[in-house]
Amino acid sequence: MPNQLRDLGLLLLLATIWSSSFTAIKVGIDVIPPITLTMIRVAVGAMLLYGVLRAKGMHLSKNPRVWGSFFLIGLLGSALPFTLINWGEQEISSGLAAIMVASMPLTALVLGRIFSDEVLSGRRLLGVLVGFSGVVMLIGPRELMVLGDQALGQLAVALAAVLYAVAGILVRKLPTAKPIEHGTGVLMAASIILIPASLIFEAPWTIDFTPEAVAAGVYLGVLPTAVATFLLMVIIAARGVTFLALNNYLIPVLGVLWGYLFLSEPVTNEALSALGLIFTGLAIAGIGPTTRPAATSAPDAGIVVTEENVKQDA
Repeated sequence: MPNQLRDLGLLLLLATIWSSSFTAIKVGIDVIPPITLTMIRVAVGAMLLYGVLRAKGMHLSKNPRVWGSFFLIGLLGSALPFTLINWGEQEISSGLAAIMVASMPLTALVLGRIFSDEVLSGRRLLGVLVGFSGVVMLIGPRELMVLGDQALGQLAVALAAVLYAVAGILVRKLPTAKPIEHGTGVLMAASIILIPASLIFEAPWTIDFTPEAVAAGVYLGVLPTAVATFLLMVIIAARGVTFLALNNYLIPVLGVLWGYLFLSEPVTNEALSALGLIFTGLAIAGIGPTTRPAATSAPDAGIVVTEENVKQDA
């Protein structure tokens, strides 16, 4: 139970950090194009984690196979989804974006069972569906009625949610290492992809940067990228991608909380009911074993990050 409470606490912290990114994206995307905003975000995150890594006296792997995984996860888990969400939020409301991102747990539940060692049980499926019903209630039927509008923006955010789930599965296949090593490698690989993409497609030297937009990009790099990537690695290592994906249900709830605290927006009965459903879904899906017993693997095989390493690095 203590480990479960710790993991739920980490999940809440991760959702809190990620929920703040939507506001920062809105500030940054008014000035900075999608790929370049993602490049700034990921490069800042990579530099921060690399500094922490070296301060701890640690080094990144030199294994080409490991770096191949870093590049694949960096592309599918950072470069592409961050850019898709940046682009999509130019077209759709944050409420619709939340619905699209909240489809990740359903995707992760299926992919985690097929391609990883995660358990697909009736309890977990029920928890995911209950949580998703809370998100739908929170957004409300009015937003759902316009779900077909601005279809490209909606599809972009939905695709980002699927890519998050796929990347989470791949993280569990990384060779054994501490989460900060994986997080640093993934963000560095994503930066190597994004820097030339920004230079080729968006000519960042022509952008009229503003202090607010730059600050938004730096903020995105520090908290929703560097800190969040480290937490993501810890949570996936300990509980799996389906449990991690449940944070997408918490993000809309936290959006309501920020509106209440900072904008004096009223909290409706529907929002309170939705909150109850979401946390019920978390309780149903998040308690108990989430992975099947692991088979013995060779030291250099594609085994998952171990919880022992997580505890050493957390």
